[in-house]
Amino acid sequence: MKNPTVRDIARHAGVSVATVSRVTKNDPKVAPATRDRVMAVITELQYRPSELGRALATQRHGVLGLVLPGLSGPYFAELMSGAESVTLRTGSAVLVLGTHLRADSGEAVRRLASRTDALVVVGGTVSEELLEELSPRLPIVVVAGLAEGLTSVRTDGVTAVRELVEHLIVEHSITDLRFVGFDASSPDATARYQGFQESLESHGLVESAEPIVSGLDTVMGARAARRLHNEGTLPRALVCANDELAVGMIATLPGLGHRIPENVAVVGFDDLALAADVSPTLTTVHHPVFEIGVTAAEHALAAAGRRNEPAVVTLPTRLVIRESCGCAGEKERSRF
Repeated sequence: MKNPTVRDIARHAGVSVATVSRVTKNDPKVAPATRDRVMAVITELQYRPSELGRALATQRHGVLGLVLPGLSGPYFAELMSGAESVTLRTGSAVLVLGTHLRADSGEAVRRLASRTDALVVVGGTVSEELLEELSPRLPIVVVAGLAEGLTSVRTDGVTAVRELVEHLIVEHSITDLRFVGFDASSPDATARYQGFQESLESHGLVESAEPIVSGLDTVMGARAARRLHNEGTLPRALVCANDELAVGMIATLPGLGHRIPENVAVVGFDDLALAADVSPTLTTVHHPVFEIGVTAAEHALAAAGRRNEPAVVTLPTRLVIRESCGCAGEKERSRF
């Protein structure tokens, strides 16, 4: 059918025009079976609602804003993919802003907010004052952090790292551990370091040395490995704030004469695809980054045009045991 109208969709789906309109606006009150039937007809007839008309009628842009500290690396790519999967499903678009190295980052976020229906913001990227300024204008969902009065989508990094360190202490009898990748500006890294400290304290242990302050990418992991080598002594285990750091360690330490895990165990956090392919394979915590992106986008878009009560959504993690800690083979331990 050429240029089908909303009435054509309603007739083919056996519903009212109002119901079709609610489906295209992602109204949560529409029954799932009805939504599926209408969406199937929309796909079959290749219906495309007028974005201009819809924006004028609803005062909405049909756009989700995503604010990240940077755009590089597998973590942010996965987060963006999760958010984009929701905008594709809902017929909206996503605009991404990376604030790293931008002197005008605050003003850039304000401009983005003026062109979007809702924002998803990575914790620590935007000041609390700016969040407070923007939140009356549009829904804001914070990822990997908490902000008063705003919905947050996160994981419990403290408990997850406690479990990871517990594995090293109890099952490998390791008492000499050091944290790599402390970053006070990152809520995720801060929570993971807290879990590291709490686990040591619960066993009456202390850190082998101060945490290594570092960026969170593979190059920084390689540099941290060389720094540790140059210091002359390595701890028995290195607990990295994320997998990218750990992969940099695994790529560098053997060339400096340190065997993994025989001389030093290396563990990470995130369970990136590469974690199962490096040698030795990486013991880590599975962090559902794609699902975080999906959940944050769904909450943000659902709140557009209405005022929902803020919520804290905590997604489950699981310990993934591979070779880099000294275990053979692979197994998973779910926290929930």
